[in-house]
Amino acid sequence: MSSRLSSLLFLRSYIFIATGILIIALVLDSLLVWLLPAEEQNNTDRYASDFALIELLLTETGSDAIASRFTFLASQLEDALEMPVMLYDPADMGDQPAFFATLGNGQIASYRDGQSREILYKMIGATGQVIALGPLPDQIRPAAFIESGVIISYYALVALLLFLWIRPFYRDLSSLRYAASRFGRDDFQTRVSVAENSSILPVAQSFNKMAERIQYLVTAHRDLTNAVAHELRTPLARFKFAMEMIPKIHDQARLAQHLIAMKSDVQELEGLIDEMLSYAKLSEEKLQLQLQTIRIKAWLERQLIQYVDSEIPVHLQLQSLDSTTEVRFNSDLLARALHNIVRNCLRYAETAVTVTCSVERDMVSIRISDDGPGIPEEFHESIFEPFARLDTSRDRQSGGYGLGLAIARRILQRHRGNIQVEKRQTQGASFVLSWPYN
Repeated sequence: MSSRLSSLLFLRSYIFIATGILIIALVLDSLLVWLLPAEEQNNTDRYASDFALIELLLTETGSDAIASRFTFLASQLEDALEMPVMLYDPADMGDQPAFFATLGNGQIASYRDGQSREILYKMIGATGQVIALGPLPDQIRPAAFIESGVIISYYALVALLLFLWIRPFYRDLSSLRYAASRFGRDDFQTRVSVAENSSILPVAQSFNKMAERIQYLVTAHRDLTNAVAHELRTPLARFKFAMEMIPKIHDQARLAQHLIAMKSDVQELEGLIDEMLSYAKLSEEKLQLQLQTIRIKAWLERQLIQYVDSEIPVHLQLQSLDSTTEVRFNSDLLARALHNIVRNCLRYAETAVTVTCSVERDMVSIRISDDGPGIPEEFHESIFEPFARLDTSRDRQSGGYGLGLAIARRILQRHRGNIQVEKRQTQGASFVLSWPYN
């Protein structure tokens, strides 16, 4: 799911950028078409009216007086046009048949001199004389300004688009960096908060899950350490007191009783340490279970036969379960989980404990119920924590070490299943052990 969400967020960002750039390009292209003239006028067309005016002024007194008229008007024409104006006789221009052929039909010809400056030429009627305008002044084309403005606008808008996209991305990264920094300073309650449409939402979610897991492990480790210290302190204190009393006891009978009590304390310590080691082993991530295919009905009958002589009877109800139904699980571990729950129910049951089993779809469920006082709903989860007991005033004989239910849950979790307390309308507690069929 996280991988799919990351792909969707990446695709959304890509589409946002690509669409934004495309829209900017289309808008500016339309603006450029609207601002620019449909067809830009060239110099020959622009100065055609000037040539016509010059030709009219030079020929108004006749073709014979063109040279004298030009001498009289040259300075005025140059001032008016703000460029050089020259009049050439055919003899002055040498033998250039191609040049004169171009001008022969009355068209204006454009040529460039040695400095790449444009000069326009036009022949006056049939006299053969040629008017030259130029070099022409450099014209600043409005289109160049428009094109430059559009190009600058394009890059500016793309930069703005990228800024609008990067700014929230940078803000979220800063938030993630700040949270990681606080988390590194042992503030394990720190979480990353980003918007649902954030590009780093999968990263933030992964960080928060990691933070929750680490916070849980650190808290559980601290609580477990405190609980272990507390659980070990009591038998050790009794053992230490008994050792101090031994030199003062001269009665052999009392001395034997103290030695028996010390032996009991040592056994209690051994039992507690074994339970702790079992819980720690089941908490290892790399623990591999050896699963066997077992007929569940026969297995349950074998496990519960040890309670035949129990003061409170344990009833096994398997009427609807096929005797040939086979399930894969680890027999030793699941037997331990089963006995931990049955003994817990026997501790509080008033008249009987009932064990039922069902195989539905792809799950196996074993339900263990008693008719005792029941478990308040607010404790349905906390009783599976290490060293958790509902009544802390009870002694070891009734309360155990507080690890039985925690070990049972770990065993079911190792089978990819779970154990939970079922809500009941009637009296008593009901534990449901469930795990995948195969």
